[in-house]
Amino acid sequence: MAERSIAASDAGIEKAKTALTDKGWSRQNLADRVVMGEDKSLKEGIDIQTVHKFFTQKGVMPQYFVAICNTLGLDWQEIKKLNTTTSPQTSLPNDNPTAEVEQPNINHNNPFIPQHGKIDDPNFFFGREREIRRVFETLNSGSNVAVIGESAIGKSSLLQAIYREAPNQLRYARQPIYIDLQIVCDEDDFYGDLCHKAGIEKAKGGNLSRALESNPLLLLLDEVENMKWDGFTNPTRSLLRGLTEGSNPPLRLVIAARTSLDILFPGTNMTSPFKGHEETLKQWDEKTSREFIASRLQASWLTPVAGPVNFTEAEIAELIAESGGYPQKLMQLCNQTYARYIN
Repeated sequence: MAERSIAASDAGIEKAKTALTDKGWSRQNLADRVVMGEDKSLKEGIDIQTVHKFFTQKGVMPQYFVAICNTLGLDWQEIKKLNTTTSPQTSLPNDNPTAEVEQPNINHNNPFIPQHGKIDDPNFFFGREREIRRVFETLNSGSNVAVIGESAIGKSSLLQAIYREAPNQLRYARQPIYIDLQIVCDEDDFYGDLCHKAGIEKAKGGNLSRALESNPLLLLLDEVENMKWDGFTNPTRSLLRGLTEGSNPPLRLVIAARTSLDILFPGTNMTSPFKGHEETLKQWDEKTSREFIASRLQASWLTPVAGPVNFTEAEIAELIAESGGYPQKLMQLCNQTYARYIN
């Protein structure tokens, strides 16, 4: 008989918490990224309460437990309590009776995902080689970088790629740390998150500078507009800027913003945490858009099928034109087109 719920073990939940921290996510971020369903019912995002139940080791329905683990990059069988005996071949007690308790395999589903949010899985990240190269050239020359671009242009995904590449691309070793300022309440919360991820005791000002002398960081700040909130003061922004001064300072910064930092932090009344090079993200050109579509339709992680999906030339041209070169928009339009084929 099928288990109606699965709960995480003590050791399993520690792995899950570590994975969540390593990705720089909140529980809400995780809830938004969980992919559920099969084929026609494929959807992204689950209720935050299900994620809270998972992390408090309460039982959740098997399909949710498996999907949460998969999104965190974990093997669900290593996370569940040992006395949970759900069979991978057992039908699930939900509104999709054909689903099975197994690692969700999106390979035979629509490959044009995720449709929203940053792409932090390297298997799904595409392009931006030129921008990544320029960012590391600038960092290695001794400057900070601000990634500037419109919403949904791919700034957060680029920061995730820089986070992954940092150990191999930086001239001087630095621990990469990613912080999404959307989920930071104020500067006290910011210092706590920064120090936690750096593995040091919570500190500010000179104490923070001294603590980082033996542990230099590459700090990637997403949604830096949120530093304009009342919760962040000029001293904090000035401290960050000061920590980046010198030939090999405690901090190097990569900041993502929708507008130029000169516009975002004008004059002297709103000190910018940034001094360095601005790299502007632009829309994909037609060549890149075509290569993206082809890469997803021919991805190595797709399960071989008798009749693989191929878009027509007319469809491709229309998708590129309608998307305007915006990666997220192109992803969403391709997802809809692919869905029409498999449905």
